[in-house]
Amino acid sequence: MTAEKESGEWRRRREEALGFRPQKEIPYNQLLPYSQRLDRESAAILGEIKANLARAVQLRELWPGLLFWTRKLSTYIRLYGRKFSKEDHVIFVKLLYELVVMPKLEISMMQGFTRLLISLLKKKELLSREDLQLPWRPLYETIERILYSKTEHLGLNWFPNSIENVLKTLVKCCRPYFPVEATAEMLDEWQPLMCPFDVTMQKAVSYFEMFLPTSLPPHLQHKGFRLWFDEFIGLYVAVQNLPQWEGNLVNLFARLATDNIGYIDWDEYIPKIFTRFLRSLNLPVGSSQVSTSKYLSNAYEMGHVVVWITSMLGGPSKLAQKHLSGFFNSIASFYHPSNNGRWLMKLMKLLQRLPTSVVRRLHRERYKKPTWLNTVPDSHKLTDQDITDFVESIKQPVVLAMFSKIGSLEAAQALQNLALMRPELVIPPVLEKTYPALQTLTEPHQLTATLSCVIGVARSLVAGGRWFPEGPTHMLPLLMRALPGVDPNDFSKCMITFQFIATFSTLVPLVDCSSVLQERNDLTEVEKQLCSATAEFEDFVLLFMDRCFALIEISTLEQTREETETEKMTHVESLVELGLSSTFSTILTQCSKEVFQVALDKVFNFATTNIFETRVAGRMVSDMCRAASKCRPATALKRFVPHCCNVITQLTINDDVLQEQELDKELLWNLQLLSEVTRVDGDKLLLYKDQVVNILRRTLHLKCKQGYTLAGNLLHHLLRSTTLIYPTEYCSVPGGFDKPFTEYFPIKDWGKPGDLWNLGIHWHVPSEEEITFAYYLLDNFLQPELSRLQRCADGEIEMSRDDIHQSLCIVQNCLMGSGSLLPFLGGDPIRDLAPTLVSLTETKLCTGVNYDTTRENYREAIAQVMRKLLHHMLDNSEDDTKSLFIIIKIMGDLLQFRGSYKHEFDSRWKSFNLVKKSMENRLHGKKQHIRALLIDRVMLQHELRTLTMEGCEYKTIHRDLLRDLLLLSTSTYSQVRSKAQHVFFTALGTYNFCCRDLIPLVLEFLRPDKQDISQQQMKGALYCLLGNHNGVCLANLHDWDCIVATWPAIVSSGLSKAIFLEKPSIVRLFDDLAEKIHRQYETIGLNFELSDRCVELSVSLCEEIDSAVGLTPLTAEEIENGIRNQIAKNNDSLRNYEKLIGTLLDLLDQRNLPWKFEQIAIGFLSLLLRDDAPLPTRSIKFFIQCLNHDALVVRKMAISAVAGIMKQLKRPHKKTEIDPYSISGSRPSQIQPGDRLDNQWLHYKSSNLPRTKDEWEACLFVEKTHWGYYTWPQKMIVYAPMNQQPKLGRSKEEMSEAEQLVCDQFSDPQFIEKLIKFLSLEDRKGKDKFNPRRFCLFKGLFRNFDTAFLPVLKPHLERLVSDSHESAQRCGAEIIAGLIRGCKHWTYEKVEQLWEILCPLLRTALSSITVETYSDWGTCIATACESRDPRKLHWLFELLMEAPLSGEGGSFADACRLYVLQGGLAQQEWRVPELMHRLLQYLEPKLTQVYKNVRERIGSVLTYLFMIDVTLPNSNPTLSPRVSEFTSRIIGQLKPLMEIEEEIQNHIVEENGIGEQDERTQAIKLLKTVLKWLMASAGRSFSTAIAEQLHLMPLLFKIAPVENDESYDELKRDAKMCLALMSQGLLYPHQVVMVLDVMKQTSESSSWHAKYTVLTYLQTMVFYNLFIFLDNEQAVQDVRWLVIKLLEDEQLETREMAAITLSGLLQCNFLTMDPTMQLHFEQLCKTQLPKKRKRDPGTVIDTIPPAASIDLVRRHAGVLGLSACILSSPYEVPTWMPQLLMNLSGHLNDPQPIELTVKKTLSNFRRTHHDNWQEHKQQFTDDQLVILADLLVSPCYYA
Repeated sequence: MTAEKESGEWRRRREEALGFRPQKEIPYNQLLPYSQRLDRESAAILGEIKANLARAVQLRELWPGLLFWTRKLSTYIRLYGRKFSKEDHVIFVKLLYELVVMPKLEISMMQGFTRLLISLLKKKELLSREDLQLPWRPLYETIERILYSKTEHLGLNWFPNSIENVLKTLVKCCRPYFPVEATAEMLDEWQPLMCPFDVTMQKAVSYFEMFLPTSLPPHLQHKGFRLWFDEFIGLYVAVQNLPQWEGNLVNLFARLATDNIGYIDWDEYIPKIFTRFLRSLNLPVGSSQVSTSKYLSNAYEMGHVVVWITSMLGGPSKLAQKHLSGFFNSIASFYHPSNNGRWLMKLMKLLQRLPTSVVRRLHRERYKKPTWLNTVPDSHKLTDQDITDFVESIKQPVVLAMFSKIGSLEAAQALQNLALMRPELVIPPVLEKTYPALQTLTEPHQLTATLSCVIGVARSLVAGGRWFPEGPTHMLPLLMRALPGVDPNDFSKCMITFQFIATFSTLVPLVDCSSVLQERNDLTEVEKQLCSATAEFEDFVLLFMDRCFALIEISTLEQTREETETEKMTHVESLVELGLSSTFSTILTQCSKEVFQVALDKVFNFATTNIFETRVAGRMVSDMCRAASKCRPATALKRFVPHCCNVITQLTINDDVLQEQELDKELLWNLQLLSEVTRVDGDKLLLYKDQVVNILRRTLHLKCKQGYTLAGNLLHHLLRSTTLIYPTEYCSVPGGFDKPFTEYFPIKDWGKPGDLWNLGIHWHVPSEEEITFAYYLLDNFLQPELSRLQRCADGEIEMSRDDIHQSLCIVQNCLMGSGSLLPFLGGDPIRDLAPTLVSLTETKLCTGVNYDTTRENYREAIAQVMRKLLHHMLDNSEDDTKSLFIIIKIMGDLLQFRGSYKHEFDSRWKSFNLVKKSMENRLHGKKQHIRALLIDRVMLQHELRTLTMEGCEYKTIHRDLLRDLLLLSTSTYSQVRSKAQHVFFTALGTYNFCCRDLIPLVLEFLRPDKQDISQQQMKGALYCLLGNHNGVCLANLHDWDCIVATWPAIVSSGLSKAIFLEKPSIVRLFDDLAEKIHRQYETIGLNFELSDRCVELSVSLCEEIDSAVGLTPLTAEEIENGIRNQIAKNNDSLRNYEKLIGTLLDLLDQRNLPWKFEQIAIGFLSLLLRDDAPLPTRSIKFFIQCLNHDALVVRKMAISAVAGIMKQLKRPHKKTEIDPYSISGSRPSQIQPGDRLDNQWLHYKSSNLPRTKDEWEACLFVEKTHWGYYTWPQKMIVYAPMNQQPKLGRSKEEMSEAEQLVCDQFSDPQFIEKLIKFLSLEDRKGKDKFNPRRFCLFKGLFRNFDTAFLPVLKPHLERLVSDSHESAQRCGAEIIAGLIRGCKHWTYEKVEQLWEILCPLLRTALSSITVETYSDWGTCIATACESRDPRKLHWLFELLMEAPLSGEGGSFADACRLYVLQGGLAQQEWRVPELMHRLLQYLEPKLTQVYKNVRERIGSVLTYLFMIDVTLPNSNPTLSPRVSEFTSRIIGQLKPLMEIEEEIQNHIVEENGIGEQDERTQAIKLLKTVLKWLMASAGRSFSTAIAEQLHLMPLLFKIAPVENDESYDELKRDAKMCLALMSQGLLYPHQVVMVLDVMKQTSESSSWHAKYTVLTYLQTMVFYNLFIFLDNEQAVQDVRWLVIKLLEDEQLETREMAAITLSGLLQCNFLTMDPTMQLHFEQLCKTQLPKKRKRDPGTVIDTIPPAASIDLVRRHAGVLGLSACILSSPYEVPTWMPQLLMNLSGHLNDPQPIELTVKKTLSNFRRTHHDNWQEHKQQFTDDQLVILADLLVSPCYYA
């Protein structure tokens, strides 16, 4: 409890210190050495943020004010956590919520606000429902507007790809705070969408999954999930064929289960749920592997399945655990490493996530602080027994998965979590695998896999604890045996061994405690063992060092590569170097003084008696020395520094050395060593400062580059060590191990976590003395270089390139060493780049450094000199690229560097998270990490503070440096350009609004009238516009001011006279730019208003702010002024928008604009279409003319654009509300999906179709198909009557200017002719399809201008539909679809007139369809019927229904007509029962079609006809055709086939179509069509009509062939496929009995084919419905009886298949191997066979008398039974197996087929058990092993 108490105490102290109770701050801030200053700082920053947020809102300033301060708030959260009071928290949330749901808000701002709101709401325990309530509807409206946008597909809105996930996360965070009534309101809102045949079903269910609140407290549950649970779970159980939305339901149930453990009884659903889980894994099962994966693509998301399973565990009934064990038993063998497939990733994910999830639940129940969220009732908490059962059930698959083909990572993570719960169950099996793996040399994969798993369980192993006290004793043996893994020849083995050793040494103090045994006698057995073992630590460390030295000696540069190659380290070597140095440093950190001393001597001797080259081996050795000096600096420096200094002084005593190009190896090596060992605690270095300074004086100006680089490193490291703030030790126990054993016993600290409240970090904070020393170094080494460079830049002295390079290196090292000491660049800020009424101040964070203003600020000095030098060099020696590289690096550091680099910080943050993950204890939580990790995290917090640079003021000095960088970015050499651009982009993101200052400078290079631009400058400028992949892209800032400048500049650069525009590299750059702008563009707002609710909230924000911030409240006129400004900004934006379009159009008018730039410009224009402002008429005209442009790309863009313009010009149509119940006069008492009295008025009835004007106008048309199917919406809206709609047939004067433009162009016959000609060209041969964009264009034209263009188009349409070319017909189809959809609001006269034209056209079209265009006509009719009331289209339906199978035009035409009809009917779903009945009546007599293509089409049509026949919970039988009635009619006609016994051959010659055929041939033809229907419906319909199909099953069993042979005729292949599909179907519990009955009957039949097929069917069916069968005891018995009976069939093939089936059922634990079964088989085996009779001595013939064959069959059945049992456990040896093998071996000499069975079984046994034979051997006695050896060895041929 102490940690609890301390954290509570700490919180109380914090509350006193702050004056309010912080919500949740980041505790690591309190551990920083300057923590006492942070409270003042955070209070000031928070006050500023609150005050300025409030001001920005009241002044209505969205940009830049509000955006700037919300960014500051998110930075504040990153630095301090949620360090504000609950009241502030609530206001922040409410304000941001209001901002996010503002409908007109620009999308990129909205995304920023959303991300901040998510981080405010992320920790839901901080705000309870009492503190905060958020309305759900505004959020839903926002999501509807964005994710289901009506205008996005027309290009009127551009949303970023990330917006979907961001919004979904936001809903997830807001969900707990929706009001109590929300659930009922949501159900009312979305239930009417739940029509299972419609896409709206998916939408409704995904809304439910997103929004439904599931965490209401128990007393409110009747207003929460109780309202919908039964209905939804009923729906889930009712659906059989995995529609897409089933996955969303699973996610919803998973969330419900985890939020309400103990309040829902899942027991009755568990078998069904687990069966569905098993099915969704898509595992390959059974002998007839017909894959039907295309039906199973919508599998569940593993993460949600796991959560659902976890939440159902425990509780009184333990049913879920029973099923989970069954689940793992049935799939365990799939985890064996020899199996591999697409399904493996899913299985591994399941293994990895399930333990994590159970640990999370246990943590919540036992260790987590209770919050306002629901707690789990005691009755349902997991007991210790539950945990044990769980771990037992998952243990075997995890151990198998360790060696999986896709790596052991998942298994290691699973083991880590399992070991937290039950170490004694999980760790021993892992160790059993590890010890042998450490000894093998031949299987490195086994070693890497086991080691990574042991690393996962390391903490649980070392800590021991009450469950597993003997754990720690394994540690030393493991460490000693792992040493050989440090192997230079196997990289991956080497790395995992380093990780392994480092992990264990972090957890354990390496102290020799063996002396304690004499001193104390109160130790436990285990402690005694450990004490004596610790004596080996010293040997271990020394042996480890020996391995490392060997590794280093092999890695030296001379040995690894020739001189010619590069001298850098390779990637592999650098990783080994990293692994080696971090492992060694960990070991030394954890060593006792004695062990350290020995190690230090050893490494010192190694380093000083050899001389290493400095690139590879030298780096590794100096790293080891550095590790030693870091751990105990005083001791180590005493050895190293004097030695190195002496050697260096000796070697440089002679001045000639200074001039040598190649230095002595020994000198270089000692310099390198010295520069590394000085990277230690600064105050320990001061002792040696004089020696070191002398060395620097001797070596900084060496001639040899390698030499002065190493000296530079020394200078850099000296400065860093003395000026930075950093922790000086990372020991696993505060205070180290150097205490006497009487007061400190290290064994107790094995695996102990660090204590966050008493970390006791030793910080290095620079002392006065150190800072003085640092400035001394700068004054002596930096100052002279700066003055030399200054004089060189002024032209006073000449310096050689090498000298300049050397000087710059010294400057760079000084800057990198002292970055944290030097204050930032000062100077005057540049104002007025972005006009604002809010102060945009820079936040200065305290980083523990007190800047000394009395001393010179070298940062500014360096900046001045560098700028001068740069201009001097660019004028005189631009080709000195090496020096330019350094100048660029220095400039970057001047701007950004304060002691750490962002990229290094990022990689350290990443590796911190990886280590944390691999060693954390998720069970107890509470930050119980090891101490070193916690110290690391505090250090990262410090670095984060130094790196936080957002929103810096942009000053003149920054402008100068950025302009220099821009100059470099456009210079001559490409490498210089690219390095400079990199620094330039980083800086752009740092300073406020600097982009606005720099864009004009970049665009200067693109001006077409500039003569003196080189191609390099052009290239550089284009790269500057392009930006890097994640930073700012200047060409596409979301800001009108910038885009107005950049886009036209890009286009106009095409007018330049320069030759190099044609160069491929520059052309490619322009392409990339255009592509990036298209990819990243998001619609930019034109409206910057703020809602009133935001303003109200902001007032409450600043109520509590006192004058401490120094801001007075706003006056009325300031607020007025703000409102005026905001209106002005809206007008500005609109002006800019129109200006941009105007400029682009002006450029497009230029005759000499190259085509590439013309297309880029048109692309830009098409991005500027929007839904809240119409396009100016000039551009409308331009786009319409582009429809007939010569270039295809332009025409495509124009088609999309004009379709969008049509949407903009659409006139709104009036709607009214109706009461659907009063129309029908009936109202159901509860929700009842399907056909009811109150929705029948929607049905298509030919008796009352609107055939006259009055009927038409009196008819209520409901366009959307889903309304009314499930239930009616609260407000049912339909279009108002004709006379209230916008006027049709307008004259020119009544139209707007834009409409007149469109009207003129499209009435012009020449224009239309050219357009149609272009539209009927083919684009990509064979790839073209019906084009929805063109359809949208025509739909828009006919909707906005009704019949205006019909006369011009009619002759073209007549030509197109009769043309045989595919592209012409396709064009016709697109126009016709547009016409039918566009006439939605026409008057009756116009519609009638339209159909008079269309009917003949469609008849012609249908008769001239070709193979290429038939799918287009299908799409055309389907598109035309989508979302339209069928009564409006009665002309079309009657036309299509005329006589689809008339036979005119051959079978192809018949199939086409059916296809087109099907497209139309399918769109109408449940509203056309009459048409469906008519079609079915028409088709039934024609089912015996001869042609295959017509048969297949009929099959597909039947599927759609019966799709509406679904059984949803509480639904009426449908009025559409029903499967059951149809099937019973069919079965009557198939009678003749049912009665025959012999094989059915497909012996009809297809051609004898005339003449009377007997019933039987007719029946066979009918069967063929029926099979096509069964196959088509297998995956599409929602529920499979099992009961009806059962009657057909015996027939199919008889027909289906046994072998896989392609030469079979269609009938047999189809029958086989059909059975395969049916066997995978999901059964309802009551159907199990029915199916088994049919199977029993079939097994009595005389055809062995049928019996064989029954067995293959059974295998798949049982696995795919496993738990539903297991839930029914009788069914299991029936299956068992069936298989055992068929084992004794007289046909050999059937017997063998029965054995395979039995083995499979045993393997997936459906049946168990019990004594009765074993006894039964042993009895059968003993059946006596009659003796063989001899005839003549010469001829021995095996003739078995017929009577005896029955005995043989029985004996064979017994042998097969035994063999099935043996083969059912391929990967282990259960206790009963040895005896069975012995029994079996007795039959080796029986007659065939018994002998063959025995041989096969034995060879299979050998094959599957060979890998782990060493383990499996243990199960047999010695005698059995001798016999086995005889059996398994192949007989020798030469014996």
